[in-house]
Order: sequence, then structure tokens, then C-alpha cells
Amino acid sequence: MGANGSYDKNLGGVPKDKRTHTETGYTIEGHKVLLQTGKESQTKNIMNSNTDNSIYLMAKQNEDGTLTILNINANKGHKIGTEINLVFDSHGNLVPFNGKKSGSHSHLWEEQSDGNMGRKPVPKGGNSHLPIPDEYKPLIDKIVHFNKQKNKIKKK
Repeated sequence: MGANGSYDKNLGGVPKDKRTHTETGYTIEGHKVLLQTGKESQTKNIMNSNTDNSIYLMAKQNEDGTLTILNINANKGHKIGTEINLVFDSHGNLVPFNGKKSGSHSHLWEEQSDGNMGRKPVPKGGNSHLPIPDEYKPLIDKIVHFNKQKNKIKKK
């Protein structure tokens, strides 16, 4: 679970010293809920993964210690392919897609000429905020439930 260029083919994964995220002890449908290491109040995409075709759930830690999942990273191979940004209202309900940043939406990623991952460009005048694929609805419903439970990081 690391940034651009962190996957080591010889090692078959991302070296521990290049990992950008920490596990919280939670999974939803087998997908790990993660925090950005050292910046728990933010979310950051995982560009490279140890696991082939994995899905990661990116959370932030609120001031009261509770976790809120805000992003889904779905990998193709060992690299990010789809990023889903979840937007919630003040009651913790999902704000549906509205074609803008103010609603839940997705972005597609691709490998750039330098080997790093970047958001897939959109045609001039196009919208980079895409609808969320229907296949993620059951997972998102479970994320909404998780967020409303006010979970805190599990102690090891």
C-alpha cells in the first residue's frame, strides 16, 4: 500500500518503509479499512498495492477518534484503477452523484508515460466527476452503516 513507484516487482510488493497507510483492524466485505500513516485526518489514494486487484477503503480519523470512510480505491493489477469519493450529509447519509464534487462520484486512473499513475484525462469541456459504478452499491451501503456506528481504531 504505497505511493507512485513504490511497488517492487522483485519483492512482489511494497516495502514496509514505503508504505503510506496503516490498518485500522476493520474490514468490510473483506476489504481493509485504512488510514493514511501520520496524517489520520486526511485520505490519500493508494497508487500501488501488494495484492493484485484489491479494493481498499480509505478512512479519516475524526477529532473524537471515530473513523469515517470517505474513499474507495479499486486496483487493476497492483495499481489504482478506480477512485470513488463518498460525500455524506450532516446525518451521515450518502449524497448521491450530481456531476459535481459536492456529490459522491468516481474517477478513473491510468498509467502515465513516466510509469506513475494519474487521473485519466477527460475531453476538453468534459466532466472528471463520473457516476459511481452500480457494482459498488452493496459495499457503499455497508460503508454508510459502518460510518454511522462511530467505530474507533481497534487496539492490537
